Amino acid sequence: MSTNREERGGAFFFLKIRRVEYNVTVMNKIREERKTWLLNELDKAYLDARRGKRKKRPVIEFSNNTEQNLQDLAEEIHRRTYHPNAATAFIIFDPVHREIFAADFRDRVVHHFLFNQVEKWWDAHFISDNYSCRKKRGTLYGVRRLEHHIRSVSRNYCRPAYILKLDISGYFMSLPRLKVYKRAIWGLDRQFPQKGYQYQICKYLWKEIVFHDPIKDVKINCPSRLWHGLPKNKSLFNQPPGVGVAIGNLTSQLLSNIYLDQLDRFVTFNLRFKHYGRYVDDFYIVSINKADLIAAGEKIACFLKTELGLTLHPHKHYLQECHRGAAFLGATVYPHRIHPGKRLKRNLIRGLSDPNCSMETRASYTGLVKHFKHNRLLNSIKRPMRDAK
Repeated sequence: MSTNREERGGAFFFLKIRRVEYNVTVMNKIREERKTWLLNELDKAYLDARRGKRKKRPVIEFSNNTEQNLQDLAEEIHRRTYHPNAATAFIIFDPVHREIFAADFRDRVVHHFLFNQVEKWWDAHFISDNYSCRKKRGTLYGVRRLEHHIRSVSRNYCRPAYILKLDISGYFMSLPRLKVYKRAIWGLDRQFPQKGYQYQICKYLWKEIVFHDPIKDVKINCPSRLWHGLPKNKSLFNQPPGVGVAIGNLTSQLLSNIYLDQLDRFVTFNLRFKHYGRYVDDFYIVSINKADLIAAGEKIACFLKTELGLTLHPHKHYLQECHRGAAFLGATVYPHRIHPGKRLKRNLIRGLSDPNCSMETRASYTGLVKHFKHNRLLNSIKRPMRDAK
């Protein structure tokens, strides 16, 4: 009897060892598959990040040892030891006076990786009249959609229609990072209900990116005097802790859409305005009823303040009849025609007056203005092109 028990016990112990070995083998295989997937996705993100920037020094330095750099980056992300590097801050004046924080190229690869993982789900979730940072959207699409909304409400300009245009004060610099992070995770929870490896990686990277303080160890790449004249609500250096997202990162553009998706749904579903559109923090509502727009402006201001921690710009509140011309995204929509805005015309004239302006640039100007009904401006562009030939 004892011998049989010992044999059964030995067999059980042997099977237990085999089971442990099998589990270890399976776990190692899963771990390798995850690392392979992560490395492949980072390689795609690297190709996206370097597009159009291959001659820049940070890209060249990273590309000198691409394979090893991507493997190191994948290992850091897999082990949860990745942290963003210091950014470079500088000032630009075109199109407006603005502060930019440029991330290290290594971090831009991570931004593209995260964008590739979540963008498709969010794009399907967004309303159609959200125009910024989306494929087959953009400024020209937004202008045409505004014209469509005005024509629809006014019955092709056969009855009066009104437009309410609003803007958020210091939008990127006013974003509360904790609320932005919670909204990003809200999307992850619905995109990946099983909460597997891809979910865990995206959640970790969102946390690192959203809560990264751009002004920590920042590198200043321009004279400090260029910050003079920049409003305080336009600079991260003047914001309290936990507030503000750097302008210049791909993830910042996506996060701006993710956060204000709540505003889009409030206006379209709660307030029930069909003729609404938004590009970043610049948005409009078209209606036949002026009183409804006035009431909507007050409700939107309250919603932004209480729910999103944002405020409307006090000097960018426009309510007018549509037939007088509605300015939006560098263009002005008039009845039956669209004209380029003052800034666009100024940039066109400045570019054409440059003797070093190439034929390709002149052709691009012509292609852009063709979308607008402004024959005098179009002729002024064609004339220098004929003279150049």
